[in-house]
Amino acid sequence: VVMVDPVASDGRNGAEPGADIATYLARHGLAVTVERLPSGGLSVAEVLKRHATDMAADLLVMGAYGHSRIRQLILGSTTTALLRLSPVPVFVLR
Repeated sequence: VVMVDPVASDGRNGAEPGADIATYLARHGLAVTVERLPSGGLSVAEVLKRHATDMAADLLVMGAYGHSRIRQLILGSTTTALLRLSPVPVFVLR
C-alpha cells in the first residue's frame, strides 16, 4: 500500500494512514507493507510512476473517485495522469 504525503486524521483515514486497508488485505491472505512517500514537489502521479518503476511492479492497483468537471479541468486528475504515464498496466477501482 503506497500513499503520497498522507495526513493522519481521525475523521478521514485514522491516526495511522494505511493501517485499515493493510489489515483488511492481510485478513484476505496478502502480505502487506505500507509505504508513505513524500512528494518532494512532484505530482502524486509522478511519485507513483517512479515508485512503480523502482519496485519493478507488474501492475498498479488504485482507487479512483470523481471530481467536478470544472475542478478536473483546472487541476487535472491523478487517475488520468497515471493512465497516461504509467509504465505498467493500471487496474482502477471505484
